[in-house]
Amino acid sequence: MKKKSKSILINKTLLLILFSFLIGNCSTDRDKQLNSSEYKLLLSADKFDNPLIGFKNYWEIVKKVAKNHNISVVEKTNPFTLKHKEVSFFDTEQRELRKAGFLIRQKVKYENGNKKPGFEYGVKYRQTEPENALAVDLSLNTGYTPKDETIELESDIVYFSRNGETNETTYSVSNSILLDEAPEMRLGSFADIYPALGKLGIPETAPLTKVAGVSADEWMVVPGKLDFGDGLFGRVDMTVWIIPTQDGELRIPEFSFDHPFLDGKQYDKDAMRRCTEFIVKLQQFEPDWVIEGALKAAFLFELEEGK
Repeated sequence: MKKKSKSILINKTLLLILFSFLIGNCSTDRDKQLNSSEYKLLLSADKFDNPLIGFKNYWEIVKKVAKNHNISVVEKTNPFTLKHKEVSFFDTEQRELRKAGFLIRQKVKYENGNKKPGFEYGVKYRQTEPENALAVDLSLNTGYTPKDETIELESDIVYFSRNGETNETTYSVSNSILLDEAPEMRLGSFADIYPALGKLGIPETAPLTKVAGVSADEWMVVPGKLDFGDGLFGRVDMTVWIIPTQDGELRIPEFSFDHPFLDGKQYDKDAMRRCTEFIVKLQQFEPDWVIEGALKAAFLFELEEGK
């Protein structure tokens, strides 16, 4: 993996954060503010033959780096409580949704090895510029209740991108809903919930199929938070996706942390600097744990293309 310039990466990230503040604090429409940022680092599958052991080992690395840079760690009482989900993505046969920037994601929770009733569906619209992401209204149709109170506008920052950049930043709007039953897998079923999907010029009768024909088995822990100061906390997630393939399985481990942009809150420069520099320090401390990054969903589309 190519070693990237620390100064370039930090400068680009700081510019992103400053721009995020412009989006979040200068907008007059609260529903159209950047309300969170997530920082992502893909990890080596070789370190996660056993996901729980991998989580524990990498969390120790995270805590060492935090201590070295005077960042407090707020650890949960039970930091390694495993969460288990099945994650699937659906698109038309010609993958027209992805070409238009949309993703339909299905999540099913497990408890004690058994599927729990119900489904979580999320629609995400991703662009490289925030104003383009905001051009789409992902509000739900009348009669449907969203999982969260607000539509999320998030910046996703993938570090050490395999696309040859120091990092890759995209902006996404997303909205999720909890349903007792799975809808019929055709576009019209989801356009009834998300009117924006009915405006794409795709026939509502178009069937939706599972991307790559497989689901990702997701294992996750949320061990704690990083306290960067001034009320800026980064909530840490560590996940492993296990995806069946023709040759066995593909494992995609990821470390990430996210933080909200609270209404009217402008974090001080030192807190923002600690936040934006932390993941760089983390990569530099144990570079053998890190691989060049990409968004996890991209691997499923690539797996499909390779079949």
